[in-house]
Amino acid sequence: MAGRRYYKRMVKKRRRELRQEVLSTLRDFLNQPEGEPFELGLAVHAADLADVMWFDLDSAKANRVFCALSLEHQAEVLAEAEPKLQGRLLDGWSPEAIGPVLTEMSADDGADVLEVLPEEIRLQVICFVEPEDAAELRHLSEYPAESAGGLMTTEFLTAREDENVGDILRAIKRDEGESETISAIYVADEVGTMLGVVSTRELLEAGIHDPVGDIMIPDVIMARVDEDQEAVAHRILHYNLSSIPVVDPRGVIVGIVTADDALEVLEDEGSEDVLLLAGAGGSADASEPLLTKVWRRGPMLLITVMAGLMMSRVMEYFAPGSETADAAESPWRVLISFIPMVLALSGTVGAQTSAVVVRGFAVGQIGPGRRGSAFTGEVQVGVALGFLCAILAAPAMALFVSDWDAGASMGIALFLAMSWAAIASCSIAMGSEAIGLDPALVAGPVMIAVSDLSAVVLFFGVASLLLN
Repeated sequence: MAGRRYYKRMVKKRRRELRQEVLSTLRDFLNQPEGEPFELGLAVHAADLADVMWFDLDSAKANRVFCALSLEHQAEVLAEAEPKLQGRLLDGWSPEAIGPVLTEMSADDGADVLEVLPEEIRLQVICFVEPEDAAELRHLSEYPAESAGGLMTTEFLTAREDENVGDILRAIKRDEGESETISAIYVADEVGTMLGVVSTRELLEAGIHDPVGDIMIPDVIMARVDEDQEAVAHRILHYNLSSIPVVDPRGVIVGIVTADDALEVLEDEGSEDVLLLAGAGGSADASEPLLTKVWRRGPMLLITVMAGLMMSRVMEYFAPGSETADAAESPWRVLISFIPMVLALSGTVGAQTSAVVVRGFAVGQIGPGRRGSAFTGEVQVGVALGFLCAILAAPAMALFVSDWDAGASMGIALFLAMSWAAIASCSIAMGSEAIGLDPALVAGPVMIAVSDLSAVVLFFGVASLLLN
């Protein structure tokens, strides 16, 4: 276990160093006069370049770097970029300029790029793509984005069952990297109906004159073209496949889904489930604008406010006499019935903040140089959500205790408690990561204990002070 933690720390350290190297290279280029070409070095992976352009450069600088790249490198960066970055990099580009870039990309990656473009220029862009590639893009664009058809690629190798092994090996050599994978060859009849599959290893072990039909595996694990992509990804993981064929209702193979695409789906779906569980919105991330973050997380807190107010009524019902207490004489009796709401709201804000920050560390959104902005952003969200909840809860609390001054005082205390919960949970997550601990392990139990205790103390202290 200790060795695994050490390895993870070393990997993170190397990634941070590599990112700083890429960022330094880009800054050197940006300091040069405009018009200078920028070559993507062999030591710099397109995924690292896209990552730095997304998180460390503003739109103008990222576009300048992207425009200076060669056509091949532009295609590589777009294939590795987040959808939001793809839209940002191609913003303002003409269809004539986008078409050649899509020609350099694989069909499935090109279809993903088309999805982020405005609908009115998609058809125009396809007109400037090579005819063969354009046909594949149109074919893939017909399927829903969340289906196996929307995830698959049409670049794969097939064989007839009466072909010899030697002919298939020669076809693999002539492929020259056009197919997405050559680890599996799919056997089909004249109309494309799936008959079996054979691995490259089995081809190499067989005689060159053996028919493919004699060595193929007829029991093929496959996916329907209209099947949900998450189910397809889980099937690839369950059966430990490098790729899975996708067939239409007739059983004709129309594409394949590879393991790397399935891994992206599982990562996205896992992140979405965790964020939804915390009430932070399925696609929330640390780089979103403040209003977007508040809009994604606010609805869950509104439900918590309503539930908390109902719980206060239940507590008053089982604790008779508290509803008649004079707030000026016994402030604690007024406050005690609203503690469940304070705990629920502070815990929800803390869980939302922790989920976004932990995910930010896991996927690389929060790295060196971005911790300060991420911390400030999450604190701003906590303050904004605390203010909204206080505005909604204060009038209701005032009506419940028949004292508007008491309602306003408890609203201020609730605002401060929720704001502090966001600060505490963000500090715990970032602090644990800074000292080498897994923030996902520490942020949960520690965040709940610290935020609940401090929020209750803060709420009691501030409200009692104001009421007295």
